[in-house]
Amino acid sequence: MVRLVILSVGTFIWLVTEIMPIGLLTDIAQGLHVSPGQAGLLVTGYAWLVAVTAIPLTLLTSGVDRRTLVAGLLLLAGCVDVACAFVTNYAVMAVLRIILAFGHGIFWSVIAGVAVRLAPDMPVARATGWAFGGVAVGFAAGIPLASAIGQWLGWRAAFAVCGVSALVVFAAVLALLPAMPAQRRHLDLRRLLRQPVFAYIAVLTMLVITAHFTAYTYVVPLLQDIPHSPEHLIPVLLLVYGVSGIGGNWVGARLPCSSGRLIGIATAALVASHGVMVAAGWMPGLIWVDMVVWGIVSAFMNMAPQNYAMELAPDEREAACSFSVTGFNAGIGMGALCGGVVLGGSGPYAVLAWSAGIAVLALLVLGAGRFVVGARKQA
Repeated sequence: MVRLVILSVGTFIWLVTEIMPIGLLTDIAQGLHVSPGQAGLLVTGYAWLVAVTAIPLTLLTSGVDRRTLVAGLLLLAGCVDVACAFVTNYAVMAVLRIILAFGHGIFWSVIAGVAVRLAPDMPVARATGWAFGGVAVGFAAGIPLASAIGQWLGWRAAFAVCGVSALVVFAAVLALLPAMPAQRRHLDLRRLLRQPVFAYIAVLTMLVITAHFTAYTYVVPLLQDIPHSPEHLIPVLLLVYGVSGIGGNWVGARLPCSSGRLIGIATAALVASHGVMVAAGWMPGLIWVDMVVWGIVSAFMNMAPQNYAMELAPDEREAACSFSVTGFNAGIGMGALCGGVVLGGSGPYAVLAWSAGIAVLALLVLGAGRFVVGARKQA
């Protein structure tokens, strides 16, 4: 159990490292003398780069001992975060984020498989639930914590704290995790691309996450414009969302259903939560219900796609997870882009409509996927 907790702390640190610029956006922009839009590229550009590099870099490192790889990636995160604390030039910051993005896709591609290997007697969903618990906590507390440190000590201190924490976990991984030799070497990308199941994993994950982030990226303006939530209540609503996500992570790891069905439940619940937000335009109190439901949905969406990928390709778990990571990060970028265009052109209700429409498309793809799964089982 201690080993799974270490992985959970590692996922928390990697998530906070990825999204930390969101909570420090204005301060970073001022400190590096760039516009907030340029500072925002440190997040969106990061996500797109992970989407492009996750598969090839995961395959390239497929022969490396998993403990060594996870430890090395935490060392990378620690060193880069500490370096970011001393950067005075935007170009240097961008280069550091590019280097970090190369490691990000590998980390998220292998972490679920590592969790399963560390707890072979535990159900897969529960083992990965422990590992991805850090993600739920990261979304709930990561940005607020980084923002608080930034306000008290400056944005550079936030990067330094995160970096030192990563180095501590790096040492814990080396000390407490057992050696885990790679189970598969020399994976052939061309062979994987010829198997429809891997494309299905990437496309389904991308659609589910695009649906989520089309709305979630702009959750603050949605809360302001639809239920007209007062500004002082928005941080509390986001905290409710985050805490619900932590609870959803615990529940999702224990539900007696397949990961494919959990994706379907989460995607349908996302559509329902948007309906609740629309209703909150007439009954503002419903927004509290919506934040609870949406927070639980987000937790399911964080953990279920990788579990589903491992279910579909149990003999090539890390390769399958790398396709899921690619779809996940492409979905973040696509969702942010789609939501931004729709919000600027048609308003907040249209954002919810687009998000729901993409979610319905994801459900159709999930349903059609039984043919892909059936063909793979027959092969």
